[in-house]
Amino acid sequence: MSQSQPTEVDTETDADSERESFTGQGLPRVEDHRILTGRAEYIHDITPENCLHMALVRSMHAHAEIVGIDASEAEAHPGCELVLTGEDLRGEYNPMPTGIETVTTDDGEEAPIEEWSLAADTVRFVGEPVAAVVATNRYVAEDAADLVDVEYESREAVADGMAAREDEVVVHESVGTNVVDHERLEFGDPAAAFDEADHVVEGEYSWGRISGVPLETAGVVAQYDEEADAFDIDCNIQLHTLVDETIYETLGYDADDVRVNVPADVGGSYGTKIAIHRYCCLAAMASQQLERPVKFEEDRVENLQGGDMHCSERDYRMRMAVDDDGTMCGLDVWFVDDFGAFPRYPVNQVLKPLSVLTNSYVIDDVSYEYDLVLTNKTSQTAYRGFGVDPHIYALEMIVDDAAREIGMDPTEFRRRNLIRPEQMPYTLPSKNLYDSGDYPATLDRIQEIVDEERDGGLLDPEIVEAKREEGKYRGVQPSVIIEPGVSGSDWTDRQRSDREDLEERPREEVDELPEHLRATVGEDGTITAFLATDSSGQGHQTLVSQLLADELEVLPSDIEVDYLDSVDAPTEYGSAASRMAVMLSGATVGVAEKLVRNLEAIAADHWDVSADEVTYHDGVVERVSTSETLLLADLAAIDADGDDHRRSVSYNYDHPATELEEFDEALAQKLPVYPTAAFGANAPIVEVDVETGEVEILTFYTVRDCGTMLNPMIVDGQAHGGIAQGVGAALLEEFGYEENGQPQAITLFDYLLPSIENVPKIEMEHTETPSPFTETGAKGVGEGGMIDAPASIATSINDALEPLGLEAPADRIPVAPDHLRKKIRDRER
Repeated sequence: MSQSQPTEVDTETDADSERESFTGQGLPRVEDHRILTGRAEYIHDITPENCLHMALVRSMHAHAEIVGIDASEAEAHPGCELVLTGEDLRGEYNPMPTGIETVTTDDGEEAPIEEWSLAADTVRFVGEPVAAVVATNRYVAEDAADLVDVEYESREAVADGMAAREDEVVVHESVGTNVVDHERLEFGDPAAAFDEADHVVEGEYSWGRISGVPLETAGVVAQYDEEADAFDIDCNIQLHTLVDETIYETLGYDADDVRVNVPADVGGSYGTKIAIHRYCCLAAMASQQLERPVKFEEDRVENLQGGDMHCSERDYRMRMAVDDDGTMCGLDVWFVDDFGAFPRYPVNQVLKPLSVLTNSYVIDDVSYEYDLVLTNKTSQTAYRGFGVDPHIYALEMIVDDAAREIGMDPTEFRRRNLIRPEQMPYTLPSKNLYDSGDYPATLDRIQEIVDEERDGGLLDPEIVEAKREEGKYRGVQPSVIIEPGVSGSDWTDRQRSDREDLEERPREEVDELPEHLRATVGEDGTITAFLATDSSGQGHQTLVSQLLADELEVLPSDIEVDYLDSVDAPTEYGSAASRMAVMLSGATVGVAEKLVRNLEAIAADHWDVSADEVTYHDGVVERVSTSETLLLADLAAIDADGDDHRRSVSYNYDHPATELEEFDEALAQKLPVYPTAAFGANAPIVEVDVETGEVEILTFYTVRDCGTMLNPMIVDGQAHGGIAQGVGAALLEEFGYEENGQPQAITLFDYLLPSIENVPKIEMEHTETPSPFTETGAKGVGEGGMIDAPASIATSINDALEPLGLEAPADRIPVAPDHLRKKIRDRER
């Protein structure tokens, strides 16, 4: 059960205000009614008249040359309208943009990394499309696709990221290497810190491929308009105004000629649908060829096997310099990130961990280095946490190992090194800032909860001892975890920048994307707001209706919230990176202020009085001298007779860090800037069966702080969902591959998702430390549970098995039963 704790700062409402605020209340989500009553429209529900359907022919080889493709039987199949191959695309269209477009070869030449919507010469992962078949319906399309005969010449594959660094098998021969990006950053003087420290602790940790596996897979309906020479594309791509270039550039058109529309309801994404542009392009190409609408819906096997939706897969080598008194002196991070066959958008997830480089600890001297490698696997993309979750996991593991190295209780070791509230705002070595928070108090509170369980509860010494006699070991390790929020956009092309020039880059060159919001007063006096970003179920419509209701002093029920497509909306970052609650707060305040000024101006002109003789309140404009009022409907009717339509306004809210000089250095050098730092302390109590290696989470305790909670119900939902995904990541999920690149998890029988059987009881408390950098004090909250739960579960497993003397038993994610059993067997030998 969630509980609200006393706030850590004064957040009382102004005594003079008599209006109850809707913001901060757990109002039911306006989205839920249409979803629960079956009225929500998904891509599956969109089928235009005369629509054709597409199926894809996919490679079953991880690495092979395409010798030839014979589509004659498919083309002769009744109902088949078109077969497209990679060769068909070369003359009319472009390759798809990649996150790293060129690599400098050993001879100094720039070799491009090209990815086409359909492979023509070489296939580089199982599931890569080699042909698209369009037919009267999906069943016919699938039947015809089976008739396409592709002749391959198999080649050796590489499926291990560490092995790929040796370049014995090269995924892209023209590039000559599998290591397509590398960077080492140093902050402070890490070499001196390690030389002078009393202890240097080393650890190796692995994070396996996982993903969000959304309920609704990728889908697209494309229609080409020959007369306008333009495309209308309905799809469930995420960040549709930011990544639409991956569609229109591939098609070879201008942005205004390719209208991308995302429905209000999408069956989940978590970042995984950012990279579905291949499907959008192929459906659009087929529609252009046939001059009919074309629809494609990815099935579950396609999604899991070759949907370009896997997340980070990393091998870490970490070192920590520690003194005898428990001071963390230095940190050295090195990892290999396996990106699959192509460095897709976005590659910058290897950099985002810099925004929480030292987690909640004071460590001044740090080095951070990575190798971004390619292998014969489906490409990875963003996933909830965006690369921070494996970093936090590996860091918390080395903290555990360091505490045991110096013989200190891991909780006390953490406490001694926590950033303290008087240090806020705190500048990390990597130049990002933490805005506010009391980390020691949060750790103290979670420790109080754990101590209560030691007195007759789950961790009572007698109960723990009795369980051990049954072969079941219980443990818990509290930890404090940070969730960076509200990313900007300027730093996200660091890999494509000349990094040597960044040290001298002037601050004036930084250009951040604002959040766009529109609002208009309708003839009936209701207000419609238009979001420029798409939603993946975060409750944006609810938040805007609450915020705007407060600003305009009307009811949330008087406000409708809709979405803009990619042509009508300006380019903006969109719904990602724990961003929208903060950005929508600022945009809503700004658009409301602008609308109020316009409504007062309409009334002043109508009454022929000066602006200071009218005032807006409670959804009306009042003439001060006479107390006459005009309702919103009256003002809309008056404005309808004019030419300037002042009842419709738009507003662009700038990223919170844009004008803050504290972020100047990070912004100028294209280092990750996340101006809010939500935080929490976790204490999952786990029980490990040493006979089977199975792990059960008995209770997941957590104390969380995301600044001002705009809607506590939504905050709870985001946190519970994130923790559930974190449980899956820690214990169940993994896209494993055989040595020859064949995927091992292409159905939900193989890829194990958490359910009511293994998502534990979550006991959640909240504190509130508003951010000084944001309009409402809110911080990002969308990625927290996934960022912090795996690390907390792993360290609790370490604690549970400490009596056995195992060395870092949870040194890989997922911590699968066979992994733990092997650790136990090795010790017994």
